[in-house]
Amino acid sequence: MGAEQKTYFMVDKSKCIQCGKCINTCSGMVIVSGKDGYPEMKEFERYGWRGCWKCQHCLAVCPQGAISIFHKKPEDSLPPPTSEMGSYMEQLVVNRRSCRRYFDRNVDPQIITRILDAMAAAPTGGNSCNVEYTIIDDKDRVRTIWQAAYSKMEADAQKHIYTNSFSDFYYSKMKQSEKTVRKGDLLFCGAPHLFIAHEKCTGKWAEDSKVNCNIATAYFELLANAFGLGTVIMSYPAEVLLELAPKAREMLNIPSDHYMKLIVGFGYPEISYSRGVQKDRNRKIHRYRDSHN
Repeated sequence: MGAEQKTYFMVDKSKCIQCGKCINTCSGMVIVSGKDGYPEMKEFERYGWRGCWKCQHCLAVCPQGAISIFHKKPEDSLPPPTSEMGSYMEQLVVNRRSCRRYFDRNVDPQIITRILDAMAAAPTGGNSCNVEYTIIDDKDRVRTIWQAAYSKMEADAQKHIYTNSFSDFYYSKMKQSEKTVRKGDLLFCGAPHLFIAHEKCTGKWAEDSKVNCNIATAYFELLANAFGLGTVIMSYPAEVLLELAPKAREMLNIPSDHYMKLIVGFGYPEISYSRGVQKDRNRKIHRYRDSHN
């Protein structure tokens, strides 16, 4: 693997100032100072715990842009966020709402592509990067999946058969919401598009894989809101696809052994909000307090 690694880790010595930042941020501790003082990658057994984590911290940290890795060049990276980003993120988080009414049209494909490109950087445990993203970016395809799932859900409801989390009461409340909040669709809330993060969850790190999917879901939802889209994170439709309508689930082409618990519906929102809400959760915030002070 040694020769292969040399092609992956490249240092432009005309730019490198030997600051050591790449060495001090290397998660796998495989970047070291060479005999000439410039950083180099030592040989390792394999990627992960026994070598390079493929995190690209070395590329990102170099102030001179002297390091390339995995054929990625520093000049192709996005710059760090501006100092105002904290305020923007604050506004984004406080103003995001669950959208349950959408315009019946497809989202600009360029917006979806930009979101998915950014999603490549969503964090995963151990930088495993095994989460897969299924996105239905055509409203007619979503409608086909919806029809298969909705008809089966309704037929089962007539027999008082529901998903594990539902009952006559909850289903009746959801049916009532179709008249106002959900615009005739208690299943997908009329969302023209769907996003699903999923991963095969087996072995020692199975629980980590589930967490990775949930983190990816949250990142996608925030990115979509940042681009002006409406979103809703849904667990009930995932239950319907898993428990009641397997044929509809097959239309997603997601392997049956993949974890799939959350679905994000998204599109152009029909209703816009004028301000953020003012939730008070101070009692749920716990800070460390030195008892001697």
